[in-house]
Amino acid sequence: MTEYSFQSPHDKEDEMGTRFLAFGLTLLGAQTLGAQTRLSGAGTCAKPDVTHTIAVGDRPNHTFTISQTRCRWTKPFAIAGLRSKGGTAVQSDEVSDSTSQFHGYFLDIMTDGNQAHYRYVGTTALKDGAPQNATWNWLFVGGTGKLKGLRGSGGCRGTWIANGVSAWECTGSYQLPK
Repeated sequence: MTEYSFQSPHDKEDEMGTRFLAFGLTLLGAQTLGAQTRLSGAGTCAKPDVTHTIAVGDRPNHTFTISQTRCRWTKPFAIAGLRSKGGTAVQSDEVSDSTSQFHGYFLDIMTDGNQAHYRYVGTTALKDGAPQNATWNWLFVGGTGKLKGLRGSGGCRGTWIANGVSAWECTGSYQLPK
């Protein structure tokens, strides 16, 4: 069997240039953002309002699902003097036997009506097809009003308590432009 390589001789140079560009942009961004502020909070998500599941067909228990659910904070994040109330999560899962890999977006509505926008990715442990616990990382990818330019990151862990409802705790930090 013959192997073909499609790697350009300039790929290493391009990769190095991309790394330096990313590092430079990181330094530039650090100069325009304020100090990092720590966050912690907890909440619950209801059973999804909308769910669509499609079997892959290559083996049993291998599916893709997209869902939308409402979440609320029981211990809100405090961001720039605003408290998070809750919002809507849209998520895609690849389920395979005992795990589900997921990613999604969460639009969090603050007490003044502005929004914080998150992107997240994580893993759920399953037992007999039912979710048991999950861990995920999140990034702030923007916001509206006072939260425009919001950046930050953190992690969460969650468990399922009953009837498809999940409870979770999150920590992290954020920065806003000066």
